[in-house]
Amino acid sequence: MLDFAQIVRQIDTFTSEQARELPKRAFALDEAVRRLNRASEEWVLLQERIQESKSSWYLAELCEAPNRRVSTESPVLPCTVIATDGSQIVGDRHDAALCYVLHVGNASIRYGTGERATLSSRPQLYLPDEEMLDSKGEQDGISPRRLAIKRFVAEMETLAEEVEALPTLQPPAIALVDGTLLFWLLEGETEEYRVKTLMAYEQTLEVGRRRRVPIVGYISSPQSKDVLNALRLVECPYPLADCDRHCPNRQKPKPSRETPPCAGNETLNDADLFEQTLEVGERSALFKSSRMRFIREERPAKNIYFCYLHVGAEVVRLEIPNWVAEETALLERAHSLCYDQAQKGAGYPVALTEAHEQAVVRASERDTFFRLVERKMIGDSIPLLSTRKALSKQRRRV
Repeated sequence: MLDFAQIVRQIDTFTSEQARELPKRAFALDEAVRRLNRASEEWVLLQERIQESKSSWYLAELCEAPNRRVSTESPVLPCTVIATDGSQIVGDRHDAALCYVLHVGNASIRYGTGERATLSSRPQLYLPDEEMLDSKGEQDGISPRRLAIKRFVAEMETLAEEVEALPTLQPPAIALVDGTLLFWLLEGETEEYRVKTLMAYEQTLEVGRRRRVPIVGYISSPQSKDVLNALRLVECPYPLADCDRHCPNRQKPKPSRETPPCAGNETLNDADLFEQTLEVGERSALFKSSRMRFIREERPAKNIYFCYLHVGAEVVRLEIPNWVAEETALLERAHSLCYDQAQKGAGYPVALTEAHEQAVVRASERDTFFRLVERKMIGDSIPLLSTRKALSKQRRRV
């Protein structure tokens, strides 16, 4: 049980420390805006420096003046918004069986037609194969990383199926996924596994391209610093930005640490910056992500672009494939419908909220699932793996 008498005193100290940091934060925001505007004066030259740099950070690549602001109009009706989200049930060594369930929810909402929204979910039970097992000593468990990868692909495949099912002469539509389109989870994976997974992922992007339906990764409360990192080159005094060579002591513990010339906004993220510059409804300039540079060959999964959108309650990050970024009509549709969805959903897209509600698995449902597994295994005379710890959680204790 949490002792609130103790924690309240700690909260008082915490908030006092936060208040003391406010002037520093205000100064950092002013400095970030100054760098943004300065970078925009000669952004082509800055982009050349970004491409040549050997920075320790992921840098956003500039596609236009980074301080550009773009407004939008109300979406044209009728239109359709599709969204998917996912969750999982994962067995461990305390459960009756080592297995997992991927549960993908989807929502398809049509505006201006009078049709009802289509809401559904699809659970799929899997036994882990060798590819999904994470060996730790003598105990095999399901790899959290591989599980996250498989769930993301399942969400994208469901999204592609919904896009493919649209009528040939459908009204304008977009397809939303909760989170990033950057498949950075594949970094560090084997070449064989990465190629196989990328092919499955890119097939879903191709469906959107062929059907001319923008696929958008919608990121609420984004913590990325790609743009701020790129702006650090504005203050870099060296012709070639090479952090390890020119500023080797920047990460050492005090007192050996040296503050590099580009320091000044480490406590901020990109959303903090664009909250200062964007009006509600406006999006930022387009940027290209360098997060997928671990993929050497040119392929669709590597060409992901992004921008920031002020929806009122917050500044969100939108990620899109290159074919959306390169066609003005598709980009404007993504901008307009994402903003409209956030307004309809009091700050968060209605379609994503509905997809999440379809996908969520509650604790009671997890318990019911494993009880059903146990019952079936007992009926089939299969030995159970449940431990005393698992059984104790099922009993009410005083």
